[in-house]
Amino acid sequence: MQPKSPASSSFAITTDPSLAGVLEALSLVLLGLFVAAVLVSAWPAKILDPHWQLALTADLINNGSLALVGALLTPLALAFQPGSPRLRARRDAFRRWALAASIGFLLLIPMQATAGWNLYRMVSIKAERESSQAARKVSELREAIATATSIQEIQAKLKQLAGNNAGLTPTQLGTPIDQLRQELLDEADQAAKRLHRSIQAQASFKPDRLIKETIRITISALLYAAAFGFLSGVLPRSSRRGLAYGWGSSNWKS
Repeated sequence: MQPKSPASSSFAITTDPSLAGVLEALSLVLLGLFVAAVLVSAWPAKILDPHWQLALTADLINNGSLALVGALLTPLALAFQPGSPRLRARRDAFRRWALAASIGFLLLIPMQATAGWNLYRMVSIKAERESSQAARKVSELREAIATATSIQEIQAKLKQLAGNNAGLTPTQLGTPIDQLRQELLDEADQAAKRLHRSIQAQASFKPDRLIKETIRITISALLYAAAFGFLSGVLPRSSRRGLAYGWGSSNWKS
């Protein structure tokens, strides 16, 4: 009788139904956690909102390892209980779903790029619009102050442009009109600068951070797509028996 080769003996696995049950349960738990995390992140759905699209893409990538490990644990459980028809059926089902997952992760790449570009445009347009409105309002205020011929006219125009709560203080009402006009013009210039800084701070958008996140999403999505493609049978596998039953090409097709 020929002795077993070291290669074949090193891959021998002892049947252990209890361990297979633990791995099966852990697989379902991880997959359930993945689904729950994605559903919580995606609800409420705002499909056309780039913020929602970017958040969903990031959550899918950040939690993708749960789905991948959960899918891998099923063939590993089958290795310890190769005669289980339930595990074999679940393995075959996961193999079919793995192809959809692989395609889905690939689709995250254009989704991330499109959402990032739309967000950048949206923030830039909003900042330009708010800056233009603020500049026009300050210009109208300066014109009203410069053309007013009396303190009462200045008071009326301030209320008209800035609201009923705006107006001159009792001290300003007793100030000579030329001095008051210059003080109000200086205050308008300072208010315009503060408003401009406030708009720029609120609309601050760092494209370098978005670029880095897009690179991270792209690389991760490609790796996940390759991993799930391997599980689905789209990518070639080694014909040599792996550690877990079902990882070899012949066993996944059995």
